[in-house]
Amino acid sequence: MINQAEISIIKNKFMVHFSTEHHCLFSQDHFVFSYNYKSKKLQQLCKIPPANNSLLSIIKDKVRRNVLVRALSNSMGLGHVVQLANGTIIIIYDKIYRFVPSTTNKTAQAIFDLKKDKILPPLRNGIGISPLSNNAYFGEYVNGIKRAIRILRISDSGQHCEVCFTFTEGEIKHVHGIFWDKYRQRFWITTGDNDNESHFYYTDDEFRTVHKFCGGDQSWRAVSLIITEDHLIWGMDAGKDAPANAINHIYRLNLITGKREQVATIGNPAYHMVQTVSGAMIMGVTYEPGRKQNTLEEASIYYSKTGELWHKIATFPYQGQNLTGRSQYAYIFPPSGVIPDGELLFTPININKYDAKVLSINLPQI
Repeated sequence: MINQAEISIIKNKFMVHFSTEHHCLFSQDHFVFSYNYKSKKLQQLCKIPPANNSLLSIIKDKVRRNVLVRALSNSMGLGHVVQLANGTIIIIYDKIYRFVPSTTNKTAQAIFDLKKDKILPPLRNGIGISPLSNNAYFGEYVNGIKRAIRILRISDSGQHCEVCFTFTEGEIKHVHGIFWDKYRQRFWITTGDNDNESHFYYTDDEFRTVHKFCGGDQSWRAVSLIITEDHLIWGMDAGKDAPANAINHIYRLNLITGKREQVATIGNPAYHMVQTVSGAMIMGVTYEPGRKQNTLEEASIYYSKTGELWHKIATFPYQGQNLTGRSQYAYIFPPSGVIPDGELLFTPININKYDAKVLSINLPQI
């Protein structure tokens, strides 16, 4: 288990978003930064523009983007930042924005207004990227209302966005995430939340057709998936709305034989997962106050080299911050993408001491 002395604080009030082997994208307020793993240097890349071109909007933006104002703010800032296969950065907030790092203009370009078609953004880390087409895909994360749920395609290096598939009303509550499978050249889609809404789907043709794979109970309710040559691996996301007997486990499904194994028990619901360059796996486990089960009041990080044996390597006791505009859960945010073999950067929230800080830990060689 990692102790306090082994945790390094990289930045305060920053959020990690997307990682490659060499760098990790952070955000603070309306700004995007790149952190170089080797040099440990942080570089500001871009910001999103004011809401509109009016003089009032420009003045408000200038005041709110001031360094002191940003330092005093508790806002988690931009919702989603990912990088396409060709290097273009996509930002999803009130609108969808694109930024090409090689350009001299350091303001991202708005390309699609979500509010215009009443499109809701995805769950964090839920954007799938095809390295073949350079397209990005996300599904709407909807709570509180029942309606059809749409999948959006961002294409042409981030210059175009359109609805490419729709789940009919009642088929699912919302999309948890979309994940690229390099071994089968397909996307997997995870959905929730009730038994009849919790399934895995897949598409082999970038959402021209979508196929239901397996599901129908809380054991198939997953936020994230890890995909290997032969297996799908996930942690259950049975949250405070789930029945008291819905114990959260980690599952490993062999896609060759069809055999599904329960490989660990985690208690609290699993949210986001990421792999290292060599394939080791990281899982963030979330504490949801109000759960029917008697689970530990902590966020935690689990690690596995192959997906068979899992080790809890870090825990962070829950301490609600009671801040508006963000989750009240004890939550671990690792980046999407891929991380270096030896280091994990992540942002936890609603924990004591380290709330809303970018932290670094060295990964074990278990």
